[in-house]
Amino acid sequence: MPTGDLRALSAPDRWLRILPFLAVTGLAFGAALLPPAVHPPALLAALGLTAALLALVVVVPWSRLPVLLEAGPPLGYFGVVLLLNLGSDGGPAGYGPLALLPVLWLGLYHGRLATAIGVAVMAGVLLVPAALDNHVIRAEWRRGLLLIAMGVIVATAAQSWTRRARDVTREARRDRDFSQAILDSTGFLVLVVARNGIVTAFNRRCEELTGRAAADIVGRSYGELGLAVDGGERLNTALAGSIPGDFPRTVERDWLVPGGKRRIAWSNAARADDDGRFTHVICTGIDVTEQRRTERLFADVLAAATEQAIIGVDRVGTVTVFNAGAERLLGYRAAEVVGIAGLSRFHAEAGPLEAVFAPARAGDTEARESVYQRQDGSVVPVARTVSVIRDESGEVAGYLSVARDVTRERRTVEAMRHALEREREATARLRELDKVRADLVATVSHELRTPLTSILGNLEVIVDGDAGPVAAAQARLLAAVERNARRLLALIEDLLMLSRIEAGAVKINARPVQVAAVVSGALEALETVRGRREVALEVDLPGDPLVVFGDRDQLERVVINLLDNALKFTPAGGSARLSADGDGEQVRLTVSDTGMGIPDDEIDQIFEQFFRSSRSQEHQSQGTGLGLAITKTIVERHGGRIWATPATGQGTVVTCLLPCRSGVS
Repeated sequence: MPTGDLRALSAPDRWLRILPFLAVTGLAFGAALLPPAVHPPALLAALGLTAALLALVVVVPWSRLPVLLEAGPPLGYFGVVLLLNLGSDGGPAGYGPLALLPVLWLGLYHGRLATAIGVAVMAGVLLVPAALDNHVIRAEWRRGLLLIAMGVIVATAAQSWTRRARDVTREARRDRDFSQAILDSTGFLVLVVARNGIVTAFNRRCEELTGRAAADIVGRSYGELGLAVDGGERLNTALAGSIPGDFPRTVERDWLVPGGKRRIAWSNAARADDDGRFTHVICTGIDVTEQRRTERLFADVLAAATEQAIIGVDRVGTVTVFNAGAERLLGYRAAEVVGIAGLSRFHAEAGPLEAVFAPARAGDTEARESVYQRQDGSVVPVARTVSVIRDESGEVAGYLSVARDVTRERRTVEAMRHALEREREATARLRELDKVRADLVATVSHELRTPLTSILGNLEVIVDGDAGPVAAAQARLLAAVERNARRLLALIEDLLMLSRIEAGAVKINARPVQVAAVVSGALEALETVRGRREVALEVDLPGDPLVVFGDRDQLERVVINLLDNALKFTPAGGSARLSADGDGEQVRLTVSDTGMGIPDDEIDQIFEQFFRSSRSQEHQSQGTGLGLAITKTIVERHGGRIWATPATGQGTVVTCLLPCRSGVS
């Protein structure tokens, strides 16, 4: 049996297949009772083997086993032939022709290999017993050889017939599948109804639309389906009539489907057989629900678009659409221009209308300013967009022009232009004032630093007693003068640094620098400050050296500013901490304190120039608000980042990330 044939059959179907073989086998067992009769043991063994083989054919799930094993029962049937043939006295009992049955079975229902094995087994069954018996006459040999030849012929004929039948079946299945694939792949709804009103085809598009499987529809009466809301009665009447042309050739009806109605445009065609007799109707439908909805929406849009003048023209320029907005803008009524006037009536600009349509044909739908002429002769500036309307074949069928009055917009644009000019002039003046301010700050700071330096130098001479003895009261006053002078000098230094940074005069001499050296230099510079403030300072640096790419002096200034802030805003008895770590790409410097902290809503402003938090003002802490602004500028010019967060409990944490490789701007 060809692969997949017997394997796919149910047990009852297999019984039907083997009934002819059962009939022949039954005749053979009946003949076994005639003289010379087959010995009862051999006959019973043959009957038992036959029953076992039949049970295997019907019961065993062959689809789960290798294909070649399916040839076991017919090959086992040769044992039945051998038992009957040798089960009588006096040599072979003439049951050799029975061996043609399994050969025929193998030829019909199995492949070439199984059939060839069957022919070989048949030859063994017929010739081996004759070869073992010296008393077999030549007639028995000839009979055996003839049966083998007949077996070969039977097997070959069965294989050829099976192959042709399989090819025909495959061809028919391929044609059917091809036709079904065409029906399923088309975007049309295809419904085929026979003359008797039975649905014979229901394609996939119909399944998708209705939510019903073709298996549930095919074979049922068209009139019983209730698919069409209306129009079904006319088609049913036509199917029952004798004239195929009685039904509507084209019809547009609603179709009830899950979720509501769908509008279907049907095209119906009657088919006839070779004798001209009407056989069935092919109904091809297109779902035009969205198209009809769009058409209604377009009509509603035209009616509602009172602020836009929508004018449609055909390919020669005759007006086909003239909405309420066009009536309001131009002063014409639609009845006065639709089908009568051309678009040139509204164009105040000279030149052919072909120039208006050319950009749209090229695919350019950009709005262009133009001028329309009203019915009273006045003109109005408009922004117009022209689109191409094409038919089903892609040919230009017309144009759609959408225009709006831009008179008010032109006035607004002109006012905005004047306002922009004034804004530009004000900006230029502000830039000039800012430059004057920066120059003034730089000049004044530079001029103030020189006398302050001299004042501090003279104070040191006086305090040291080089200009004569200094009384205790005088020393206290001189110390206060020195502190305030140094505060003033620090302010001037910050102003000069900020001025140089804004002017781009600060150059960063970047090279690999060890973080430990930067921190050491900063601690040394803050030695005096640390002594005056009773704040514990903890420095936590890793054992392995950390290296950043930057300017050592500038980086020391960053650490000095961060530590000075931490010490300044932390009350006596508090603590501050500096830690560092790195991952090979960047180094993280963290400075934390247990000071007064910064309100959450002000934490993002501490790096702005001259900003002082509300808490520092409440505590009257000294400072200019420039240190962190300068620090942020230096860090960012090194390609790093800096930010601040509230510390857990109390205080502030400032984190600074610096690159380990070149990132200096």
